Amino acid sequence: MKILVLQLARLGDIFQTWPALHALRRQGAEIHVLVRPRFRSAAERCDAIQKIYDFETDTILSPVLEDPRRGLQPSLEAIDNLMQKLDHEKYDRVVNLSFSPLSSWLTFDLEMRAFQRGKTIACAGYTRHIDGALAIPDDASAYFFAQVGYRVQSGSTEPVNRLSISRLFATIAGVDPIEADWRGPSELLPLGGDIRLPVDFVCVHIGASDEAKTLDACAWGEVVARIVRRTEMPVVLLGAAEEMTKAAEIISEVELNGVSLNHEGRLTNRVLSLVGKTKVSELFEIVREAKLLIAGDSALVQVASLVGTRVLNLSSRTVSHWETGPATRGSRILLYGGAAPAAETIVREAENMIFEVARERNGSNEISNFVSQADRVVAGPIEPITEHTKDGYADFMWQLISAIYLGTKVPRNNDEHLQAVLVQWSEVQNIENHQLNSLRENKGDPRQIAEILNRIDQVTGLIVESEPRLGPIERWWSTERVRLGPQTQESLTDKYLVLNAQLESVLLSLREFEERHDGQQLDL
Repeated sequence: MKILVLQLARLGDIFQTWPALHALRRQGAEIHVLVRPRFRSAAERCDAIQKIYDFETDTILSPVLEDPRRGLQPSLEAIDNLMQKLDHEKYDRVVNLSFSPLSSWLTFDLEMRAFQRGKTIACAGYTRHIDGALAIPDDASAYFFAQVGYRVQSGSTEPVNRLSISRLFATIAGVDPIEADWRGPSELLPLGGDIRLPVDFVCVHIGASDEAKTLDACAWGEVVARIVRRTEMPVVLLGAAEEMTKAAEIISEVELNGVSLNHEGRLTNRVLSLVGKTKVSELFEIVREAKLLIAGDSALVQVASLVGTRVLNLSSRTVSHWETGPATRGSRILLYGGAAPAAETIVREAENMIFEVARERNGSNEISNFVSQADRVVAGPIEPITEHTKDGYADFMWQLISAIYLGTKVPRNNDEHLQAVLVQWSEVQNIENHQLNSLRENKGDPRQIAEILNRIDQVTGLIVESEPRLGPIERWWSTERVRLGPQTQESLTDKYLVLNAQLESVLLSLREFEERHDGQQLDL
C-alpha cells in the first residue's frame, strides 16, 4: 500500500509523527510525506520514509499574499504543479496529520483528482465535503477537533486531554504502535566539524519555539552551575543560531555562580556550548549519548523520546505535558506557571535521575531515599492513561471524555449546581427535539423553526458556559453535528434526532450515576 502523510507543522510535530510512520512501515506500507522545506530535516532521517515532498510555502503562497490580484495565477500554477506530482504517485491512502484548513483542501484535491481517474483514495484526517464544508471522516480526528488543546475552564492552565499527540497520530493513521516504534535513525552519523562530546554529560536545551516555554538565561545559568558542581559532569548546551546570545549570557551567569570556565577551547571540562553549531540531523547522536536531557517544551524533548534518553521536562502550564511531553520511561515533568521551578529543585531531580540511569546500567540494587517533587513520572510511550491527579476538577472532565470516547464508566458527581445545569440542558434538548420533529412532519414554518433552533444553540452555549465541566460533552456533540456534512433536510433532521438521543443518554447518565455510554469507542 502506498501512503502519503501530510505533516505541515513544525519540528516537534514531525518527530511525534515518527512512531505512526514506523508502525505503518511494519505493515509493509510505502510511505511518502509532505512537509514544509524549513522543517524537512526532521523527516530526513526517519527510516520509515521512502520519499519526501516539499510544500514550497514561498513559491506557492507568497505571490498571492504579496499581491492578491497579480499573484493569484502564479500561486495557482505552483500548487497545481505540486498536486500533479502527488497525483501521479497514485496513492492508496492519504493521512492528514496537519489539522489545518490548508491541509484539508490539499487532501480533498487529491481525492478529486483520483475520482477523475476513476479511483478512490482512502483518507484519514481533515478533508472537505463536495460543497467545501470541512469533513472529519474518522473518529480519532473528530476527537482531536473536539478535545485537543482545550483547557479545563476559561483562564485555566490545566489541559483536558490526556492522550499524547503521538498516540493520536497513530490512531488516525489506523495503526497500533508498539514501544519499539519510538525509535530514532538506525544509522549513526559522525558529528560535523570538530565537535567532540564528553564521555558522560548532561544536555541542556536552552530554547523553545516560544521564550515562555523555557527558562531565561539567569535561571539556566544557576541550574547549569549547580549541575556542574554537584554531579561533576560537564553540561552540553544546545539551541538554535538565534539563541547564541542567550548561550553567552548563560555562560556568564555560570561564572557568576562561582564556576570558572575555560574560554580558550570549545570543549571545556565543565560547559560545552553547541548552540548554533549543530544541524537538526545531528541532534539524535548528541541526545542519544547524554545521560539526561533537561529542557523546556521543545522539539528536543521529542528527539529524546525517539532515542530513549530520559528527560527532565520543565513544562510551562501554557502547553500540555500530556500531549507533547516526553515519552521515555523514567522521564519527569516539573510544571510551572509564572515563576520557574527553583534551581535547587531542578538540580536535585537531575541528580536523582542520573543516579537511576547509572544504577540501571550497572545492574546495581542500591536504593535512593530521594523523594521526587515531579508533577508526573513517565511510565513509557504506551503508558496507561492517568485517571487521577491532584486536580479533582480536571479529573472529572477527563473521566467524562473517557466515558464518551473510550467507553469507560461515567464519573459520579452529585454537585447541586452541576445537577441543576444538567436538568436545564435536558429541558432545552426536549424543546429542540420537538422543533426537529415538527420540521420532519412538515408542521410549522421552516424559517421560524430554524430561528428557534438557532436560539436554542445560543442558549446551550450559555448553559455550558455556566458549568465548564460539561464542555467536553458540548464539544463532542457539536463536532458530531459538523461531521454530518451536507445532506437533505429530511436526512439531516433524522440524524440530528439520533445524535440528540445519544446526548440525552450521556446527560441522563450523569444525573442518575449509571454507567452508560453510546457504545462508541476510540481504539487507543
